[in-house]
Amino acid sequence: MINFTYKSCYFYAHVITSNISFTCVLQKCSWRHHWCSEEKVIYFYWMKVKEILALLPDEYIEELASTTNVDYYAKKLKGKIVFKLLLLSVLTYKDNSLRRMESLFASMSDEDKSDSSISISSISERLSTIKVDFFKKLYEKSVEIYGDILLKDNIPTIKYDSTIVSLSSKLLETGYHLKGGDAQHVRQLKFTIGHSTIPLIADFYIEQKYTSENVALRETIENHKLSNEYIRVFDRGISARKTYDDLIERGTLFVTRINPQSKCEVVKTFSLEKAQETSSLLIYGDELVYLFGDKGKKAKFPVRCIKAVEKQSQEPLFFITNKMELTAVEISQIYKSRWEIELFFKFIKQELNFSHLINRSANGIEVMLYITLIASILLIAYKQTNGIKGYKIMKQKFLEELKWDTIKDIVIYCGGDPSKIDEINPTNKT
Repeated sequence: MINFTYKSCYFYAHVITSNISFTCVLQKCSWRHHWCSEEKVIYFYWMKVKEILALLPDEYIEELASTTNVDYYAKKLKGKIVFKLLLLSVLTYKDNSLRRMESLFASMSDEDKSDSSISISSISERLSTIKVDFFKKLYEKSVEIYGDILLKDNIPTIKYDSTIVSLSSKLLETGYHLKGGDAQHVRQLKFTIGHSTIPLIADFYIEQKYTSENVALRETIENHKLSNEYIRVFDRGISARKTYDDLIERGTLFVTRINPQSKCEVVKTFSLEKAQETSSLLIYGDELVYLFGDKGKKAKFPVRCIKAVEKQSQEPLFFITNKMELTAVEISQIYKSRWEIELFFKFIKQELNFSHLINRSANGIEVMLYITLIASILLIAYKQTNGIKGYKIMKQKFLEELKWDTIKDIVIYCGGDPSKIDEINPTNKT
């Protein structure tokens, strides 16, 4: 028995029978579905932008502004306004800047003929001092809300990687140096992300010790307590055998690659009736092995090692995991899916201008990290729920409604009449 409850543009269907999985078409609308604890949730395609935005309600943003005290001493640049202004500017301008934001705020105020303006210095100062926790909690709430409506991988995985932004030491006071040559005149910032359809977790590292992925990736994986049903997927940045041992000891599943020349001791060979293949790999070995560290120390726990060769280049590829139930082909495909996070980094750098720092304080950089991730989540949610392949047209439609939503908020804060905005808002007619 299935009970349907209509709510906005999507349905909740409480399923009493277990293990039901289906897709159906009703009134020419495609449906989406996934399991959410003990209930089945079915969603329409074609969620409108305002419905996606409504999932992160203004009431929550205002309540969060109060609990985090983000508006203490603020007059014009209230937390809610800063959030929507930053979000709109990140989505609107590939060359986003403080001057762009100043102009954007002024143009919004002009819609209501309000005498209200802000200066570049005011925005910069606010970004340098505004409470980061307000934006971090908005990001975490976005992950919770939008992650719940998006389709998941058949095998739950989280792909981890880091991206680096560099700038001259004369322009950037925070961050770490690399040693040697001209690198000493450059500061670097490291952003480490855990991605599964959307960016689930994020860390911002500025200390010297985080130059090593053995430190940064490990800390991100360990510090964020996610369900052990997820398989953590990462590249060879983590090479410390002790890290593998620690993950196994905590029951954390993982898939990664190792150097084919790594020393190991084979304790069991899993039979392959014949070599297994994927579109790009020929898998010829599946073994249980003990790895050895750089100083010859044997690992505490054995790992499964899947040996393959790339068909075109003949390059040997060795994958290791502590997941025993999946086939060798499935393990290789899971590692291949790690490429999704590379595409995500490309997306936020090209479409959301993530590499450009509009504020160079540690506080402002972290605020912009969370804003960029929230913007990416909204776009991914809109893209997936509408079945859109590309980003450009979708982004234009998304922006139009977000712009008018932000104008209305500024008009309210400036004491104007929001109903006038409703009258001239073209998105209300669709």
